Amino acid sequence: MFHRLEFALATLLLAAIVGLVGIAAVTRVMGAPIIWSIEVASAMFVWLVVLAVDLAMRRDRHFGLSLLTDSAPPRIRRWIEVANILIVMGLLVYLLYYAVINVPLMHRRMLGALQIPKSYVHLAIPVGIALWLRTLAGQLWTRIRDDR
Repeated sequence: MFHRLEFALATLLLAAIVGLVGIAAVTRVMGAPIIWSIEVASAMFVWLVVLAVDLAMRRDRHFGLSLLTDSAPPRIRRWIEVANILIVMGLLVYLLYYAVINVPLMHRRMLGALQIPKSYVHLAIPVGIALWLRTLAGQLWTRIRDDR
């Protein structure tokens, strides 16, 4: 259910961004531009990217280098994938520390015409990293379990 909710939220964000940009284009042509539309669309896009990366990682549709793994035997391929997942998870844990520190620092800065704290946009990074870590932990468990 959580995966469907995440997909629905990403779809809703994409539709909202397209709709907002379309409405902003029409109002600009009519001579009454919506000055905050770019800021809102940019903020929503950050959240969309975070969700889209997690959805892609869950389906193993993210960009990856497969030169080593394609030519390796299945057992070695799995262990290369396990090592790769562990390295990426280590990097994400390191980045999560700084992303969490960054969110409160951005709270005093305001987002242009809307005058809402930028921390709402920057919060997407630690949330995204937590989602990615969850996805990678599941993939790691699957790879290790399949080897047995």
